[in-house]
Amino acid sequence: SDPLVRLCSRLHAATGTVLSPEGLNKRLNTKAVLFLQHIFSLLLQQKICEQTQISNQLFSYFKRIRILDATVFQVPNALENVYPGSGGCAQKAGIKIQLEYDLHSGQFLNFQIGPGKIMIKHLVRSA
Repeated sequence: SDPLVRLCSRLHAATGTVLSPEGLNKRLNTKAVLFLQHIFSLLLQQKICEQTQISNQLFSYFKRIRILDATVFQVPNALENVYPGSGGCAQKAGIKIQLEYDLHSGQFLNFQIGPGKIMIKHLVRSA
């Protein structure tokens, strides 16, 4: 696929490593996803700590400081059966991603992917 070709090209340009799109696709397994989630978590925590002045008193007062956000984006209409869109603006297929992060522990509490037509309240996990 085109995104894999671009990733392989960027990998080669940055490191000199030659990898085919098929080879990259085989390496994108469960372990790779967990590794990338861990790296993303570390980078996010580092960025938040660099740019946010949160008092240590808040961390001692609150058990959790939860950040919850979601986004929706359109995908090709061929995915309509798997990821039906909201129907707005002729959006036949869409994906909704929701992420919940605990600022205190630096851990992801929730990560969900679903059809674009699902209401956010159905994705929200209880505390």
